[in-house]
Amino acid sequence: MILGIHHFSIIASSEESVKFYEKLGFREERRIKRGYDTVVLMNGCGIGLEIFVDPSHPARSSPEPLGLRNISLCVDDVEKSARDLGLDDVQIQTDWSGNRYCLITDPDGNVVQLCE
Repeated sequence: MILGIHHFSIIASSEESVKFYEKLGFREERRIKRGYDTVVLMNGCGIGLEIFVDPSHPARSSPEPLGLRNISLCVDDVEKSARDLGLDDVQIQTDWSGNRYCLITDPDGNVVQLCE
């Protein structure tokens, strides 16, 4: 029944999140301005990403809320990818399958996992 992942959707407070995901390899395909937000449709390696830019939306809570925990993206080299994002102090971990990964956050605190 399922053929693959079509897209993920996140709410962002500013264009900084759009720039963050561009650094990860997503490219803007379309932008829709509405009265209360701007929807930025992006694509990276066949994965769709909808970013709803809304500076008036409430921030994420801590501890993390129920729901989507993270977006996991495959990368060639975890350390290099983190450095390319300007992050020097990331903790490299190993998952249950032996894959190396690190957890980072986008400008709005959404958790992004970079996984080899």
